[in-house]
Amino acid sequence: MALKEHYAGEIEFIVVDIDTPEGRRMLELERFDAPYIPIFYFLDGEGNTVSAEAGVFSFEEMEEWINQIIGE
Repeated sequence: MALKEHYAGEIEFIVVDIDTPEGRRMLELERFDAPYIPIFYFLDGEGNTVSAEAGVFSFEEMEEWINQIIGE
């Protein structure tokens, strides 16, 4: 994943596969809803949801959202 490599050490990426029991359990425990696939939840440093975006996005679009959250 190019974004994960680009932001290594700055932010954490968590990938959840809802087709697995572990993935479904994680969504339930964290109280996330997945009405669309794929969906991306952007969280701040305290774990608060800043944004949720559904769909397929370019590197540049994802980078723009990430930079807004980390203040770049």
